[in-house]
Amino acid sequence: MTKLVDLHCHILPYVDDGALRTEESEQLLDMLYLQGVRVICATPHLREKMFETPDEEIRAQFDELQAYAARRSYAVRLFLSREYHCDRLTRERMEQGSLLRMGAGNTVLLEFSQRHDYDYILSWIDDARTRGYQPLVAHVERYPALEGDLDKVSALIQKGAKLQMNAGSILGHEGLRQAKWSRRLLKESMIHVVASDCHDPVDRPPELDACQRYLRKKIGDACADALMRDNPMRILSTIDKEIIPHADNQVEAREEAL
Repeated sequence: MTKLVDLHCHILPYVDDGALRTEESEQLLDMLYLQGVRVICATPHLREKMFETPDEEIRAQFDELQAYAARRSYAVRLFLSREYHCDRLTRERMEQGSLLRMGAGNTVLLEFSQRHDYDYILSWIDDARTRGYQPLVAHVERYPALEGDLDKVSALIQKGAKLQMNAGSILGHEGLRQAKWSRRLLKESMIHVVASDCHDPVDRPPELDACQRYLRKKIGDACADALMRDNPMRILSTIDKEIIPHADNQVEAREEAL
């Protein structure tokens, strides 16, 4: 079994709309571990007037999850960051230089809303990079401002953004339209990371094992490993190596399969 990395999940309890209690948090960790996930970055929301749990409370829940992993003797590495909604509160944190980065690198997970237009998204990418952050755009397949427009998505990459996609979108669990768009982005090599974005064990569970099998079948082992292991590990580390959307040696296979 290939060891997987999950860079986007709402596994911590009592802090956002993810795990509602400790038992759900522990169950999510159990599920991820059984699916072969050995590196996890918890990314609880920060969103003005909705999810404003202080970093200190999040760290306390993170410590509890680490203790549970130790009791279970899980060979898993846990990291802590946040999913930052691009609003006034996040801008204040960004200007203060106090965003929680992913691992040892400078990457932060940025989330936009359905109402944000293309220029707004571009401006945040520029601002984040100007302030020394590497933006990783959360579930890029969801935004109406980008849907169906490969040129706009390409422009984000040219601006320096990295793009994350949800496993459930690829598998079709968010509807056929979103699945088609997600698979098109994959075919065009525009995605850097696939993550679970899991929130709970039932309605929004982790689906990384099923997604890995799908990607291996459709685009090959090298591409699947890049999306679900290699690129995420580069983001968490300080390795000076380019993060590519995914391996370019199987373009023909992607054209036929997706």
